[in-house]
Amino acid sequence: MPKKAKKSAPSLSKTAFNKVCRQLEECIVGEHASAAFVCGGTIAIINTNTASHEASAKISKSKSKSTLKPSKPVTIFWTAKNDDSKASKLVLPLGNSSSSSSTDATTPAVDRLSQLVDDCEPAGFGKGQEAVMNLEYRKAGKLDPEQFATTFHPADFGIIENIEQVLVPNLNEANEALFTFRRVEAELYKLNIYSGPSGLFKKHVDTPRSKTQIGSLVVCLPSSFEGGNLIIEHDGKEADFDWQVQSADTIQWAAFYSDCEHEIKTITQGERVTLTYNLYIADALSGASIPSSIDPNVFPLHGELKTILSMPGFMKSGGVFGIFCSHAYPHTSKNASALLPSCLKGSDLVLYAVMHSLGMKVDVLPVLMYENDDDYNREGLSDGSSDEDTSYSTYKSFDKEVLVGDQLRGEFYAGDFYDDSSSKIIQESCERRVYKKPITWITTPTNGNEKIAMIYGSYGNEP
Repeated sequence: MPKKAKKSAPSLSKTAFNKVCRQLEECIVGEHASAAFVCGGTIAIINTNTASHEASAKISKSKSKSTLKPSKPVTIFWTAKNDDSKASKLVLPLGNSSSSSSTDATTPAVDRLSQLVDDCEPAGFGKGQEAVMNLEYRKAGKLDPEQFATTFHPADFGIIENIEQVLVPNLNEANEALFTFRRVEAELYKLNIYSGPSGLFKKHVDTPRSKTQIGSLVVCLPSSFEGGNLIIEHDGKEADFDWQVQSADTIQWAAFYSDCEHEIKTITQGERVTLTYNLYIADALSGASIPSSIDPNVFPLHGELKTILSMPGFMKSGGVFGIFCSHAYPHTSKNASALLPSCLKGSDLVLYAVMHSLGMKVDVLPVLMYENDDDYNREGLSDGSSDEDTSYSTYKSFDKEVLVGDQLRGEFYAGDFYDDSSSKIIQESCERRVYKKPITWITTPTNGNEKIAMIYGSYGNEP
């Protein structure tokens, strides 16, 4: 029986190259792990009757939080479901003296809260392009913006500025502006009420309302409840916003990127009343003051990457790194090239700025990964894996075929094909749209960041 051929050992240069690539990967993964994907804080209520010193000491320190200037009690106006000629009014928190000073003062405040709950419509959720109602997945009430008004506005308390500093920082080099100043706009989206003992919203990702939407803001108004933790996850990290302890007399808020998976745990008692806002990237207003920039060289990644690039012999003839984004983007939209890189989030933004500051050319490009289901000739679509190419060396390899687009572009219709394999269709359709240079992949893709990029019609002899 013939012996199996032994796999040749990697050369010394290959081993050294892989070691440096591994060091680079660890730097990038470390930046992903340390980058913020949420922020949050509390706003005290002026003249509340309930002290919260003990509650404040119990707040978790596991996430970014800030305490902003205090607020007056929050008033909500809405139209009663069964009498649209009458405007109802509720002041939160219920224990505040101003709760009783309303147009319908004869109605106890707790009853007006119950009326608000009753006047809400059942809240559904988006599944693709379809609106779905499933009380086992989401059990909550909602009012649309045209159905209510409120005296609370997040911009009045510095919440928007806080979000800009943490989630949309102004990263620019000392002598060059990488991006124009990115401002955040908040658009009121819904009033939601999750009621005990069974209100909840299982794990989901919000449906973006615009290509420029970068995140969501949830403001929890002062109304006593138990349970209802807001859990936000991204790339293996988790932030737990436990608002029940201070729920009776404090406004609490959290903002997070739009591609973060999140859930609301079951409310076991009380009413969890929230205002939800969509967050959008916008250009700076004319004459508006621009906050100071953060120079990319302050990040540890800058020094680590600079050291790697200065190593003798490392890619001395040049080369291309391939690094997958940590966050999801609308990269197949028609205006993707205008949105990226200016709408990059978190560690993706830091990585782009750091590499640019070190003199590297940085492109944001689409990647197509697919199963090769035949032996179709891939000549002309090579990803640079040829052993004869001494300027290239493989660090990461994938089970699937990998094609990198030469630019960001909207989804396109490739045409109709008869009895062809998907591999052949993809390769023939993308031949003129492929980035030709060999790529050394440093990281692996993050699940859930896919978008439809190509559509084709396929016809054959069998269904």
